[in-house]
Amino acid sequence: MESADTISPSNIELEEKQNDGLAANRDKKRTRFKSPIRHIFKSKKNDDSSPYYRFQEEKQYSDLQFKEPSVKVPVYAISLAAGLFLVGTVMITLGALMLTGRIETQYSDRTWPLILIGSIVFLPGFYHLRIAYWAWKGDKNFSFADIPDLDWF
Repeated sequence: MESADTISPSNIELEEKQNDGLAANRDKKRTRFKSPIRHIFKSKKNDDSSPYYRFQEEKQYSDLQFKEPSVKVPVYAISLAAGLFLVGTVMITLGALMLTGRIETQYSDRTWPLILIGSIVFLPGFYHLRIAYWAWKGDKNFSFADIPDLDWF
């Protein structure tokens, strides 16, 4: 009669088979599902596209640390800002013409929402176009980096 605490070779073999089975199931689960944010946790040791430079010593200075990285022009963001600016301008103009009576409408209560929504659409478009214009002109206070790029596009 063997007690429950006694380990026989058959029990060891059973435990190894169970552990191998669990490890195989874990590996299957890892290969089956790949998270869309898995690239966030990758090591960036081989990535040379970083705008920062690592020094050998902590107290060492170099001109490279004051070098600004080149900024690409956010074309999609500027085109979106231009679209918002134009749509907002049209909506404000139409609302103002409806309010003054130049455009006759059946329901006059729709003029103020048109002006309000036009203003909400106009403001961010104007703001980002102003930044893009002054950055294009070369003003030192404005940069294309101030305009958020559309990363998902």
